[in-house]
Amino acid sequence: MLRYDYENALKVGEISFEDVNKVDFYNAYLNLMEKLNNGTIGFRDVIYKEDLNKYKSLNGYENVVVVGMGGSILGTMAIYYATFPFANNAYFIDNSDPEKTLSILKKVDLNNSIIYIISKSGNTLETLVNYYLIKKEIEKLNSFEGKIVFITNGGKLKREAEKNNYEILSIPENVPGRFSVFTAVGLAPLYSLGVDISKILEGARVMDKICQNEDILKNPALLNGVIHYLYEKKGKDISVIMSYVESLKYFGEWYKQLIGESLGKKGNGITPMLSIGAKDQHSLLQLYMDGKKDKVITFITTETYRLDKEIEFEDLNDEKISCMYSDVIKYEQKATEIALTNNKVPNIKITLDEINEMTMGALLYMYEMQVGFMGELYNINAYNQPAVEEEKKICWKLLKQK
Repeated sequence: MLRYDYENALKVGEISFEDVNKVDFYNAYLNLMEKLNNGTIGFRDVIYKEDLNKYKSLNGYENVVVVGMGGSILGTMAIYYATFPFANNAYFIDNSDPEKTLSILKKVDLNNSIIYIISKSGNTLETLVNYYLIKKEIEKLNSFEGKIVFITNGGKLKREAEKNNYEILSIPENVPGRFSVFTAVGLAPLYSLGVDISKILEGARVMDKICQNEDILKNPALLNGVIHYLYEKKGKDISVIMSYVESLKYFGEWYKQLIGESLGKKGNGITPMLSIGAKDQHSLLQLYMDGKKDKVITFITTETYRLDKEIEFEDLNDEKISCMYSDVIKYEQKATEIALTNNKVPNIKITLDEINEMTMGALLYMYEMQVGFMGELYNINAYNQPAVEEEKKICWKLLKQK
C-alpha cells in the first residue's frame, strides 16, 4: 500500500543511525500513545468510531459546494483531487478572493447542489462571509431545491443553522481542525462526491497499526519525524514535498498547513514547501541542488498511474526508444533522486501502490501521526494555533472600523 524509503536521508552523511538512537524517540512515542489512548487527542478514535450511516442522506446532488478554510477544507480537497482528478462537479470556496468566489457562484446551479458550510468554531470570518454570499444568491431563487449542511460546533454559524433549520453535523472537540479530515469535515462532502469513505478509513486503520509499532525502523511516521527533527537541528529546516503525481497537489497544500500550524511554535518548526515533478525540475531543482543546503526533500510517487500507454520516440541521437509513458516521469524522479543524493541533499521517498481511497487514507494518517510524534520531540502543543488568533482579532477590528 505504501513504501517508505529513508536510506538517502542517511547516505548523505550528516546524520546516522547513531544520531537517531540518541534522540529520545521512545518517550515521544509513549507520550503520544498516552494522549491517543486517554482521549486527550481524538484523531485516532474517529477512524474506528465514525458512524458512516449518518451520511446516507447526503448523495444524489449534481454539484457539491464546500465552503471552509484551512483544516475545514484542505483534507477534503487533498483526497478528492487525488482520487477523482478528472471530475468537475466539485466547487471549493476556500478564500475571500472575490474573483474566485464570485466566478464560482456565477456558474454553479445552487438548486442542484448540496452546500457544505464548515467551521469548527463557527466564527471563521471567510466562511461566514462566503455563507452570506451564497444565502443571498439562494434568496433570489423562486424556490431552493438544493440542500445546505453545516458542519460546526458553535459560534455564529451554528446559531444561523439552528435559526434556519439546516442540518448540523458536529466535530469531536478533541480533534483539531487540521486533523479533522477523518470526521464529518472530510467524510460528509467526500461521500456526496462519490468517494468511497469506508476505504479512506480502512487505509487509515492499516497505517495506525503500523504506527503503533515501537520499533522505529518499522514505524515510518516515527522515523520520518525523527529524521526531520534531527535535520532541523542542523539547519535544514525546509521540508519539501516533491510529488511526481500531479493529482497530489492538494495533498501538498494540506501538508503545508499540518506542518506549519502544528509545529511552528516557541521558535521551533520546519517550513513546508510543495513541488510538482517533473515540472519543478525546470524551475526549482537548480535551487535544491546548488543553492543553500537547508532542505530535506520527500519524493512522493506511485507504482501505477491510472492512465498510461505505450509510446515511441527518438532520443537526441535519433535512436528509437519504446516504453510506457509513465516510465518517463518515473525515471525523471529516479534521476533527480540520484542527483540530489550525489550533491549531499537528504531525500526520502514514499511510494504508493496506486492512488486510491485506501492509500490516501494511509498517507494522510501517517503524517498526522508524524506531527504528533514531532510535537512530543519539541515538547510543544501540536494541536493549537495561538499566534493565528492575533491576526483574526485585528482583521475583525479593521472591518468594524470600516
